[in-house]
Parts: sequence; C-alpha cells; structure tokens
Amino acid sequence: MNFLNKWKYLMIVVMSVLLLTSCGFKDIDKRYFVVSIGVDLDKTNSKRYLVSLKFAVSNASKETPTEFQIISEKANSMSEAVRMIKTKVDKEIDFSHAKAIVLSEELVREKGNAGIYYWFARRRDIQKISWVAIGRPSALKVLKVKPKSERIPSNALFLSLGKDGSESPYVMSEFLFDMKYRLIERGIDPVLPIIDAKKGFFEINKVGLFNKSHMILTLPPEETKILNFLRRREEKSSNKITRGKTTIVIDTHKVNTKYKIVTPKGKAPFIKVNVSVEGNLEETTKRVPKEKLSDFERAAEKSISKEVKNILVKIQKANLDPIGFGLRYRSRHFNNDDWEQWKQIYPTIAFKVQTKVQIEDTGLIE
Repeated sequence: MNFLNKWKYLMIVVMSVLLLTSCGFKDIDKRYFVVSIGVDLDKTNSKRYLVSLKFAVSNASKETPTEFQIISEKANSMSEAVRMIKTKVDKEIDFSHAKAIVLSEELVREKGNAGIYYWFARRRDIQKISWVAIGRPSALKVLKVKPKSERIPSNALFLSLGKDGSESPYVMSEFLFDMKYRLIERGIDPVLPIIDAKKGFFEINKVGLFNKSHMILTLPPEETKILNFLRRREEKSSNKITRGKTTIVIDTHKVNTKYKIVTPKGKAPFIKVNVSVEGNLEETTKRVPKEKLSDFERAAEKSISKEVKNILVKIQKANLDPIGFGLRYRSRHFNNDDWEQWKQIYPTIAFKVQTKVQIEDTGLIE
C-alpha cells in the first residue's frame, strides 16, 4: 500500500467515525424502573384507558423495605398514556423489570380491546415472560396492595404467579408470549388468572376463559383446580371424597392427564380422557383400615370422572377451548378444511373420562 492509498484509507476511517451517533445510553441512576403495569377503563369514558405504572423507589438501606410509586394517566391508547406519564417523572422510564401485567375485569370483558394485548407484545423492552392476569375490583387496586411480607415492590405478585413461593392448584399462571400465541392460533384459546385485591393481601383462586377477543367465562376455585389438572400445570392438591358416612381427603402428589380425539368411521367422534391420581390419605372423619382403601379409591374415581366431565362440557357449551383440543385435531388431520371440520365437530363431541386413583398409604397413623 503506497502513501496515497494509506491517506485515502485514513480519511475513510475518520469520516466513518464522524458519522457515528450516540447509542443514547443512560446510567442506572437516571432510570425509573417499572415493576408492574395496570390497565383499567376510564370510568367517565369507556373508550379511554386508565394506565397505571408501578415504579420501584430504590432504598440504600437494607433494613427497610423498598418503597414504590404508582403514576396513572388517562388516554385513548397505551402509547399516549406512557408518553404522558413521562412528563410526570424526572427519569427515563425503563420497562425491562416489568414482570406483571394486570388488566381489569371490565376491560377484558368488553369487545374491541384486544389491541391492548398486542401493545405489550410489540414493545421490545417488555419481557415476553411477564405474567398476565385479571385484576378485581380494578387493576389499580391490585397494584396498590402491599402485603406485610413484601420487601420488594410487586414481589408478592411475582412469587404467587410464578409459584417460586406459594404453590397452589388454584393458581393458573400465564406468560405474555403464551397469551399472544393463544390469541392468534386456531384451536386453543387464552386463559388468565383472576387476582382479587384484599386488604393487605391477594387472593388468586379463579380463572377467566377467553375467545380471540375478550373474556367469556369465569371458573370458580374447584373448577379452576380441575382445569389445572387437565392442562398438566399442577400435581399437588387435595380431593375430598365421601363414601357412606365417612369422608376422606386425599393428598395428591402425582396427577397425570392424557386425552385422545377418536374419530371412528361411520360413528360419532369422541374425546377419551384418562386421569391417573396418586396420593396419601391426609384426613378422615373415621378410621380407615388399609384393606378398605380400595373402596375409597373406586369412590374417588367416580367423583373425579364426574367433575372432569362436567367442566369439559361447561367449557364446550361456551364454545371455548383452553386445553387445545382443536389444535390437537388440526395436527393430526392434514387437509385444507381441517379447521372447518373441527368447528362442526366440537360443539357436539362427547367426552369419555376414565380415572385411576391409587391411595398409597394412610399416613403416619394407621
């Protein structure tokens, strides 16, 4: 390389450096971290939203709990609300730590609000593994709850939904990425847990079932537990069984659910559901000897089969499919009209439930 070529190369490098722009990086002390997001409908105008952001206020002392601040804004869209909230804070809003999205029950019941769900999925700075839930009586009330055991803002909510803390068969968690997938995929519908805001604590034991745009059906605690079993999301639970004058409670440590869509030629199709339950005897009203356990196992099998079938029929009548029966059917029928076929089959398809219960022992007392 001669002197002229070296000079040209150097000029190109210098010009390239001059054209570079700053990445806009801001130090951590100039960022305000959002830990949870709440969205309600404006009480004065149902076409406007009340967006609330819960910020963690850092505390240098390790002895006292971290404080939080909630800032709300009414706007016609999520984007507009966030930009207006920026005018109320002195630091850059950072969504990278937002792990909980709470939507009010009024919002999810109304049609035409599905665009809100997609706003969260489009934002690059919001984690796709954020938890999504329904808030009662409002999303803002849920964000305001501060349990005494909580030392980090919204941590109690994260532990409950993520099951890193309390484990319960009545809690049905849902990620943002999975909700978005269920909104667009044919054959499986969204399902979100319902959080009831109490004085100083949360209550999460119900679930809301959606079609592709809004919530249609709410399930009470016991039906939520059964749906959790069917989705194979939970194994630890308890089942109350009554036989004659004796009532027992089975502490389950293993629940396995399998199903198969059977379409025999010339006969009506049906869904065969097999449920297997293993557990221990946890509580009884009378002494139950080991030789009598088989009688209670059969009683438990009848009871659980009836409960499972009832919840499946209830969901079917609402024309919802949170388990994904339609997706399973489509994955095994490769033709151009498989989805149209399933829409004709599902409203009248029968469920055949078989349950196998095994009580391994009677606990420490015999």
